[in-house]
Amino acid sequence: MRLAPGTEVTLRIDQLSAGGRGVGRLNGLAVHVDDTAPGDVIRARLIRLTGAHAEAELIRVEEASSDRVTPRCPHVGTCGGCRWQHLDYRAQAAAKEAAVREHLRGVAGHDQVPVRPIIAAGDPWHFRNKMEFSFQPPDRVGLHRRGRWDEVVDLQTCFLPSPRTVTVLRVVREFIRRHGIACYDTRIHQGFLRHLVVREGHATGELLVALVTAAGPFPHSQDLAQALHREVPGITGLVWAVNASQSDAVEVSAVSVLDGRPFIYERLGGLTFKLGLLTFFQTNTTQAERMLEVVREFAGLRGTEQVLDLYCGVGTFALALAGQAAEVTGIEALQAATEAARDNAALNTITNALFYTAPAAHLRWVLAPRGHPDVVILDPPRAGAGVGVTREIGGLAPRRIVYVSCNPVTLASDVRDLRSRGYEVTAIQPVDLFPHTDHVECVVQLERTVER
Repeated sequence: MRLAPGTEVTLRIDQLSAGGRGVGRLNGLAVHVDDTAPGDVIRARLIRLTGAHAEAELIRVEEASSDRVTPRCPHVGTCGGCRWQHLDYRAQAAAKEAAVREHLRGVAGHDQVPVRPIIAAGDPWHFRNKMEFSFQPPDRVGLHRRGRWDEVVDLQTCFLPSPRTVTVLRVVREFIRRHGIACYDTRIHQGFLRHLVVREGHATGELLVALVTAAGPFPHSQDLAQALHREVPGITGLVWAVNASQSDAVEVSAVSVLDGRPFIYERLGGLTFKLGLLTFFQTNTTQAERMLEVVREFAGLRGTEQVLDLYCGVGTFALALAGQAAEVTGIEALQAATEAARDNAALNTITNALFYTAPAAHLRWVLAPRGHPDVVILDPPRAGAGVGVTREIGGLAPRRIVYVSCNPVTLASDVRDLRSRGYEVTAIQPVDLFPHTDHVECVVQLERTVER
């Protein structure tokens, strides 16, 4: 059979790719298809062929895998929020654990990679403590359509956040329709309402609602505040933030409090954290708690250690470890996050945690007056730490490194470099913080095998 775009083929899906698509084999080609499960026999249409790979769109499932389930959400297939609802959750967790094993095989330095069973979510629904919705003319509010930055699915429901967040979504939609307030069009950069952000303290029950708009007066804002209080119990604050740029990211140049206070409190690891509109915090509180327990275990502190927390954010790991260490130093490139970490230290009366604003690669300059750390906690963004940072860590020669990763690909690269600098992997723990997606967090313990 001559294969070309438009050709219809029958495939058996054998595995899931790193990007979460099902993969089947055809005439030596690895064919990637969305919305499929290992074990499915499908009819698909080829849409793109590149070398040894091809992409296809699903036409129908002819034989369903035993791992296939009926998606719970009516927006599946259009919304880009989650792409694995058609997979039984146990199969999702197993696929993520397998992905970690595959990426770290040969990199960790053992024939048998020391990967522990994944810590799966007890409840894979209603786990998100923060949602960022977008607006689109004339009156849509929801998440972006799959694969599109310029189109929004008008969500009627969502099973990732709590039902309270979904109620906020409905109240805001009714508000903009009642008053005819213009939604922002990202293609022509006109309109007013840009984003709706809802942040919830799962442990405290507090709720922060934020409207991000273009510049200009906010009409009928008090009507919105009254409607939210009337229909959503326990709202802690309503804020209005202005993004006057053309960027579609949630960026703000000014924040005004319309009602209540501009932050909420959340509890994690026995500590209280203050979270504003833009504060970075893990979006799955329950699973973040379990991941924090792993970090504490892997750090293995006895109360005498100097600890360095790189990419420390608002101090989540640093403050959670401070009670088990002599001193903790946090380094973060964003000044607002560093200031928040200091505020959180004061909020929890922690006096042995210091925070500095600097790029991670400058860590030796920051630590020069304090000497070498015994333990390094490393939690970089998806792009990984990179050689510039791993080289600096190797120069400090801590006896132990605890690497928290949200991307197995860049984790593997950084682990390979750290091994070349005298470290060996001693434990790997995957944790699922993002059910119904292919994303997986991973905590890796590395021990120094040579003396300083």
